Amino acid sequence: MKDGPFKTAFESDPTGVLYQEFITYRITENGMFTKEVVNRTFKKGGDYYDTSSHNPLFDTKTKTEVNK
Repeated sequence: MKDGPFKTAFESDPTGVLYQEFITYRITENGMFTKEVVNRTFKKGGDYYDTSSHNPLFDTKTKTEVNK
């Protein structure tokens, strides 16, 4: 990963951080528009737990008035 604000945010000291969330919107190979969410919730003592979700939002290959 190249230097920049995104890399800095990932590598920053988590002291005082309660929660982090990373969201990615993607069009898959089969044309599905999806939302991927990765969360990190920090606990006392420096421990944390991670969760993730992957949600299909709509099929980009379906013809509608917008994308005919």
